[in-house]
Amino acid sequence: MKKDIHPQVYTDCVVTCACGNTFVTLSTKKTLTVEICSNCHPFYTGQQKFVDTEGRIVKFARKQKESEAKKKAAVELKEAKAKKKAKTPASETKTTLKEVLKKANESK
Repeated sequence: MKKDIHPQVYTDCVVTCACGNTFVTLSTKKTLTVEICSNCHPFYTGQQKFVDTEGRIVKFARKQKESEAKKKAAVELKEAKAKKKAKTPASETKTTLKEVLKKANESK
């Protein structure tokens, strides 16, 4: 067996959380920094809390607003087209060549 292949283990590793909580544990590093610990994790506290380290919530909210704006614009465009179509009476529709020739022959 090889000698000295195991890493050095520190029994007094200090773990510091983003919420300010610190505790001592066993690790191969002297200090650790974590974003969530048992003092601030929603599962342990029972409180709903958004942990947004990369702006995902803001990004999702922005995408949702853009989607709603696009939906509104599509509905408005559809309504505008419907109004325009409704304003054009059936009598003003284009006449065919056959109808034009028939009218010309009748007027002679």
